[in-house]
Amino acid sequence: MTRFKNLIAVFGFLLLVLALPTITSAQWRDRDRDNDDYNRNGRYDRNLESTIKNLKNRSKDFARKLDRELDRSRYDDRNREDQLNRLADDFRRAANDLDNRYDNRRNDGSNEARRVIQLGQQLDNALYRSRLNYNLQGDWNRIRQDLDVLSDAYGYNNRNNRNNRNNRNSNGDWRNRVPFPLPF
Repeated sequence: MTRFKNLIAVFGFLLLVLALPTITSAQWRDRDRDNDDYNRNGRYDRNLESTIKNLKNRSKDFARKLDRELDRSRYDDRNREDQLNRLADDFRRAANDLDNRYDNRRNDGSNEARRVIQLGQQLDNALYRSRLNYNLQGDWNRIRQDLDVLSDAYGYNNRNNRNNRNNRNSNGDWRNRVPFPLPF
């Protein structure tokens, strides 16, 4: 009986020793939120500021590359080319406005951020339908990552259209994705 009590005591002590790092790390993470870099409803300023700068620069480069790519594509001299260029230019201007507003600190730029995210979703849908080259798609994927960070920071939903497109037929179409024939 004494041996059983000692075994329970040792087991309880080991459990306590193993649980202490988890408890202290949870308390340490809460202290990080009191950092001076956090403000405006918990958004991290330096990360958001660099994301907005990246978005401004990347949207400018993307609009230029898109125009050059469309001139070499099947969309040259068509209405589709004009629509895509106009949308990319509107997106570039909106990203520039967001950067100016965020730099001036007049307000948090939530209206400008919403405009950038909306134009980004429109441009994403238009680019998906256009199926342009891979280099341009890689540039757009980097912009899309910045848009995801921006939408998370401002609490907007930026992933609806992309998730619906990527998960289309994912519920009942699993048999077609199996690489070998099924016996049933």
